[in-house]
Amino acid sequence: MNKEIIDKEPTIFEKSTCNIWTDPYIQQQLLNEHLNPMSDGASRKQESILRITDFVLSHSKPKSRLLDLGCGPGLYATLFKDKGYEVTGVDFNKASIYYATTERKDIRYILGDYVNEYPNGKYDTVIMIYCDLGTHSDNDRDKLLKNIYQSLDEGGIFIFDVFTEELVKDKSESKSWDYAVGGFWDKEEYLLLSQTFHYPENNAFAYQYNLLTKSETKHFIVWDRYYSGEEIKLVLKTIGFRKVTVHKNILDGNDFTSNSEMFIVAEK
Repeated sequence: MNKEIIDKEPTIFEKSTCNIWTDPYIQQQLLNEHLNPMSDGASRKQESILRITDFVLSHSKPKSRLLDLGCGPGLYATLFKDKGYEVTGVDFNKASIYYATTERKDIRYILGDYVNEYPNGKYDTVIMIYCDLGTHSDNDRDKLLKNIYQSLDEGGIFIFDVFTEELVKDKSESKSWDYAVGGFWDKEEYLLLSQTFHYPENNAFAYQYNLLTKSETKHFIVWDRYYSGEEIKLVLKTIGFRKVTVHKNILDGNDFTSNSEMFIVAEK
């Protein structure tokens, strides 16, 4: 059995051997968080979901083709479908996609990695909510943005959220051990080594986890890339988006990683 603990700082945007979104046990725990209307742990609280949905509706072409990247169990997709949109949702959490397809047969759901398996088709609106863009390396980000741009019809929009530079006030480098007899990370007793690393030259944080159970050790890394308004505008305009606007204070507050997020509307 593997009991090796990886205690060193990851290289920038290093990928771990395990992934919290595809781990058979943890993906079910994430689904539970998605479905809790009082939790900001995966899709944000219901009140925030409705506010974000209204924000998207105010900027998108009514009853048009919408692609939801990182759709989870379809909480946003369902709301847009009910507003008359033709909706496609993509996620690589198998538990979430199974739930979504069971709930709604009139929405097209795809189980897959939207960075490397971007869905075919043309769209009027593409959304990616919950600061998902910041979990990717700059190279993967640009690959994804190019695919999004190409999939949009002329005049189409891409709406997403990212963390601002204010994230550094909410996060700091740290290290801790936690013990649990069953919980979010595993159904059996476990030890969890959690580490936070800051990369100020790359505007990024890494959250590294070593999960020790009786039978094995799993290693996870999750990234948070943050931006200034001017930097994210430059990134998008380099891809080709002709108009980019930054919107802050869309949400009153939440128990998410940080309240320091901004929403971006990019027009092709």
